[in-house]
Amino acid sequence: MEEKVNYWMIVAGGGGKVWSLFKEDNIACIDFDSNLSNILDYNNPEELKQGKQRNLFIWKFAHDIKINDYIIATSGFNKILGIGQCVKTYYFDETKTEFKHCIGVNWLKVDGGWEYQRKKGARQTINCDRNKERINLYKSILNGTYRKNIEKVVMNKNINDYLDKLRKSKNLILRGAPGTGKTYMACEVAKLMRAEIKFVQFHPSYDYTDFVEGLRPTDSLEGQIGFERKDGIFKEFCREAIENLEDSKKNITEIQNEVSWKDKLDEFISDSIETGKIYHTATKGEFIISDIKNNSLAVYNKNNEKTPKIWMKVDEILTLLINKVKLDRVMSVREYFDKKHNRQEDSYIYAIVKALREQKKKVAVSNVQKVNEKPFVLIIDEINRGDASKIFGELFYAIDPGYRGKTENLVQTQYQNLISDTDVFAKGFYVPENVYILATMNDIDRSVECMDFAMRRRFVWKEITPSDTDYMLSNLGKAQEAQEKMKALNAEIATTEGLGYAYQIGPAYFKKIEKNGNDFDKLWTMNIEPLLKEYLRGFRDVEKLLNGFKAAYYGENESKEVTEWKLINGNRTNGQ
Repeated sequence: MEEKVNYWMIVAGGGGKVWSLFKEDNIACIDFDSNLSNILDYNNPEELKQGKQRNLFIWKFAHDIKINDYIIATSGFNKILGIGQCVKTYYFDETKTEFKHCIGVNWLKVDGGWEYQRKKGARQTINCDRNKERINLYKSILNGTYRKNIEKVVMNKNINDYLDKLRKSKNLILRGAPGTGKTYMACEVAKLMRAEIKFVQFHPSYDYTDFVEGLRPTDSLEGQIGFERKDGIFKEFCREAIENLEDSKKNITEIQNEVSWKDKLDEFISDSIETGKIYHTATKGEFIISDIKNNSLAVYNKNNEKTPKIWMKVDEILTLLINKVKLDRVMSVREYFDKKHNRQEDSYIYAIVKALREQKKKVAVSNVQKVNEKPFVLIIDEINRGDASKIFGELFYAIDPGYRGKTENLVQTQYQNLISDTDVFAKGFYVPENVYILATMNDIDRSVECMDFAMRRRFVWKEITPSDTDYMLSNLGKAQEAQEKMKALNAEIATTEGLGYAYQIGPAYFKKIEKNGNDFDKLWTMNIEPLLKEYLRGFRDVEKLLNGFKAAYYGENESKEVTEWKLINGNRTNGQ
């Protein structure tokens, strides 16, 4: 019977890490004092070493939580993450490296966006909740009568659906009528993935050079205006994602080595430029490090009349240092980078690497941590407003979900010949497996047809209708009235010839009533009617149609004039 069960509040913090563990393994678990291991006799209170609060939590796990007790996982503040029932009493899991103290839980309700009032200052890892108000809250969540955050509950359900589709497809487009919250949804999905997010909005002037790569004007290395190849937003984003994948496979020692050499090189370059220190090539030529711009390093040799100033890539120097490349002669630099001919900069690179390796000065290394692999989500707002063929160019192949992370058939981009040999895309471009594309588009935009089939078939399409997101109005002061007006008006729009379902008005427009004093007349005059007039631009009998929409909005009977107009023009159709 319910009177015999207890309600246990358990913190599942760790920025979502522990809560993910709870859900995935169907458990509730806590960490433990490493000195205790699993050798304690839990029947002997003395062995719990009273005074260590963490060990008292283990006692509760081991002795007090029973089968059918309710477990309420919280964020530790005022968020309820999930509610379940204990189905397996305490056990110690030796296979885990941490959080070994466990109980089995059948999670009944999860990720509903529920909130509760927490006593100020109270944040216990685990405690038996006796608060009647909170227990009633738990019951309302379990039986489905909780309504305070119904907007979040439904939204989270939808977001989880979109999230699942994005994870499986890699490319997802949220399409639908204006004001249905597509862009907001896209951002929330990306946040839920705990992803690195890049946001871009397509428009008619957006092109390949903005998105992939192109030549951009720059203050040249000699102080004159010139041009250089620059990565666009998408290519740079993929580069960051690849770096994350590669770094996630490295151990702490490897990461420390890279950071150490980078810090040493930065300080070496800075000191050399400031002091004007003279270095020598293998043939005793003198030079100084004179400048650094855009990841390129300049050396100056006053005795070289033909080319006294030479520029080289900082990445090449760093690569030789990090990989401990053996350089017993200048030619070793050329051989390592697989160059067919000698380069003038090789002698300077050789000298700089040698000088750095001989340097006795130690540079303090910043604290480094293990890098975890994470998703990278590119949000493209209004994807159909740009010319997809021109923007993506030859990348249609690369963004195909089936070719994520494939390095066998690399794409040769338009400026491939200008890419450095140390660049991750030196041999061609590809999209790594941890990159996702999440786009939005309004169905009524005239540019929808610019999306050719080659582009369309590489995305999963998900329509978001006003009815899908009408929960956005649930917390308004006049929620029911707003929902009814939106439903009636959209029914009229959907059945109007020349418009149709794509022209329905989303709840974002009706939420504007929050800021106008809950005045539906103002909402019609200032927000709804102007939009409808734009929809009807070029239509015949605009006033009659507007009267019909207004009648639906206000819940009035259809006027005789509108009825006659519809009879003359035939049955109302979808219009799509």
